[in-house]
Amino acid sequence: MVMLRYRDSASGAATDCPGEWFDSHVVHGIRAFRVQAGFFRYAALAKYEGVLRRLASEGRTLSFVLGSNLTDPLTIEDVRSVLAAIGGRASSRLTIVALSNALFHPKIFHVVQADRSMAAMVGSANLTVAALGTNVEAWVEVESGDAATDRALQSVAKATDWWHDTSMPGVFRVKGVEDAKTLLAKGILIDRETQRRRDSAFRRSTRQTGRSARQPRWIGPPRPDETIEQESELTQVSSGSRQGTTVLRWCKKLSASDALQTSKGTHPTGKLRLAKAGHDIDQNTWFRQELFGNQTWIAIARGGKEYEEAHVPFNIRVPRLRLRKQSLLVDHALHRAAGQRNVVTVLSWGSRLGKWLREHGQTGSWITIELDDRGEYWLRVRPAAPDWAPQTSR
Repeated sequence: MVMLRYRDSASGAATDCPGEWFDSHVVHGIRAFRVQAGFFRYAALAKYEGVLRRLASEGRTLSFVLGSNLTDPLTIEDVRSVLAAIGGRASSRLTIVALSNALFHPKIFHVVQADRSMAAMVGSANLTVAALGTNVEAWVEVESGDAATDRALQSVAKATDWWHDTSMPGVFRVKGVEDAKTLLAKGILIDRETQRRRDSAFRRSTRQTGRSARQPRWIGPPRPDETIEQESELTQVSSGSRQGTTVLRWCKKLSASDALQTSKGTHPTGKLRLAKAGHDIDQNTWFRQELFGNQTWIAIARGGKEYEEAHVPFNIRVPRLRLRKQSLLVDHALHRAAGQRNVVTVLSWGSRLGKWLREHGQTGSWITIELDDRGEYWLRVRPAAPDWAPQTSR
């Protein structure tokens, strides 16, 4: 039995990336999960959110120690996502380290497995999507098996938990959203829009020719049009599932264009324009920062213009369509404010919903999108306006 192994992702093989370790070890049934990460994006953990939520609900150990370094501060959106996943349980703790003259730079991941054995990965990879699957990283994997490795693994766990109890300056325990807001006000955290501008400025300042792109080797959250679960599984799961308490909601009466019912010779866009639609919102910011603010947004460039994209998992409820859960692409681009009647955020229907709309003529029907207190999104198409629809849009 191998208890200690060196790994690196230089070869580019799919099995040689830190994400493969996460896929193998951050699984249902584990008893504890600990992290020390100098740089963090919640997108890297989105794939394992169900595991984290179950750990929290069972009162098991979840320990996050994250750096908010001057060179790349944490966003309040990422912190909120961690808080939502760990659920405010006493056994789940989040500590942020922010130093003025030094980086918080560990990259340590530790699990207690179902059989109470331990495993850890210690190396160069931060907890970001790029580190898990695209960057060239090197690390050591340690597993329980003898007294020496067990002692080392216990030291990793103890060293991570130490941060939650220290009174060292620059160390902040975050128990809820109000603590996060305090750190935002102090400048310890930033918001995602500020991060986006920083990242964009960095990319512009470091553009160089002669570099080549590396193919990602780790598969993160599902892409658009990928069914998240098999239909048979969905029938079993969804039959007992219910929507939680609504936190945010939006609705709109579908135009012919929205419903993909265009005139002959006109090609449908396949998109739903996320507009104000009579709601008391700022349509330029509300969808990006509020309704879908907890999602993973990726900055991209198309045709020399900047866009942000997120793949949002929806619970789908529409008549005569056996589709229960679907990841749909939402993209946001502020440059659209000059056209398309100022709509800057759009949702792509995807192939299956798009086909259903084209075949069932839903012009004049209503779409509702709701976010519940469990972080679940619900998309419905219905014949009449919901009772909470703005009177001006009926």
